[in-house]
Amino acid sequence: YAAKMACSCGHLQGRSLADVQESDLNFSVLPYLRLRATETGVTAAFPLGFFRREAVVVPGRGCVLISDETRDLPAALDRTRAAAIRDTLLDWPDRFIGTQPDSLPPGLDTAALRAALDYGFQPLPGGGARGIVVVYRDQLVAERYAPGFDHATPQLGWSMTKTLTNAAIGLLVKQGKIAVAEDHLFPAWENDTRRDIAVADLLRMNSGLAWNEAYGTSSDATTMLYLRPDMPAYAREQPAAAPPGTTWAYSSGTTNILSDLIRRRLGDDAAYYNLLWDSVFAPIGVTSARIEPDQAGHWIGSSYGWLTPRDWARCGLLYLHDGQWGDRRILPEGWVDYSRQPAAGSDGEYGAHLWLKGSSLPGLPDDTYNFRGFQDQRVFVIPSRACVIVRLGQNRDQSADFAGFLRQVLAALPAS
Repeated sequence: YAAKMACSCGHLQGRSLADVQESDLNFSVLPYLRLRATETGVTAAFPLGFFRREAVVVPGRGCVLISDETRDLPAALDRTRAAAIRDTLLDWPDRFIGTQPDSLPPGLDTAALRAALDYGFQPLPGGGARGIVVVYRDQLVAERYAPGFDHATPQLGWSMTKTLTNAAIGLLVKQGKIAVAEDHLFPAWENDTRRDIAVADLLRMNSGLAWNEAYGTSSDATTMLYLRPDMPAYAREQPAAAPPGTTWAYSSGTTNILSDLIRRRLGDDAAYYNLLWDSVFAPIGVTSARIEPDQAGHWIGSSYGWLTPRDWARCGLLYLHDGQWGDRRILPEGWVDYSRQPAAGSDGEYGAHLWLKGSSLPGLPDDTYNFRGFQDQRVFVIPSRACVIVRLGQNRDQSADFAGFLRQVLAALPAS
């Protein structure tokens, strides 16, 4: 964890090892680790070099944790092709997201909105907010950043990345390369009940595969993320614990199985690596995105998406508009409504790689849903109020009062 975070924060955010150690590696045993920059990345070890681990920079991809010293690294990526696509499309999205103070919408209570941001930036155990963006009727009406961060700083979404994997599956559905009802997904599953797991079951965390998502201790999730060079393979090997579609169990492994399935269906690594960049990010003006890979070259759609807060907001806007961006349809018509249907056994909390309003957001509109990640990363989408609200930060997970913060933001927005 320390090696990976220090490498990624240094490479993608331009921060010093000392800053990362103090601000991001400030819990559990992490403060006792020794970080060292190398020619290729960062190493982390306990004193005297015990349990040394290394993460290395791969150009165009971000940082990759070395879990198998005998295995090659993924190839570097040249993003100039995607950059060229973006150059032809940035003018409209920039006007779409940008604003001038004198063009704020009538009825916006700017004083109340500033107070809401003050509340959103209150100190929390382990840190607090590092970036908040508020978009109303496609207009950027407020943003604020912690010292050392700004609108151009990519921030880790952790499990918000799962919703980007939802978008990737939507793209393949639109292209006719996959169907949500499709099962018999992997040859290794053909000899047991796993053959009945459908794409929809994976999207809704209803696969029935055995999985322990706990953090802070050894679990399936931590084993996959920090000890396995091929993360989807580890997740795919888990046995069936229940029939598919009957139970709900949150699983980062499930998302990485979907990433592997996308790679197999495309059958071409260049198409796989460029899928989201060419078909989602470029058209909506997202310029900062990195989804870091494992050693086997799978992008880790469960956890390792880095985007600026404005770019996370653009992704939220895509969902707010049902996958439509201007006159261009990005995701299949109705895909967002499909993704918002509650998963069996989730008590109305979860859809298809989207979190629903559930019980944790009292007093908010019933159509509220969100991208959600570790340490309280959120992209809230509220269609009935035509708004997207992004909050990114570093703090103890589930310590932010999102219900109170969102109620204040909504009170500051125009009533209609």
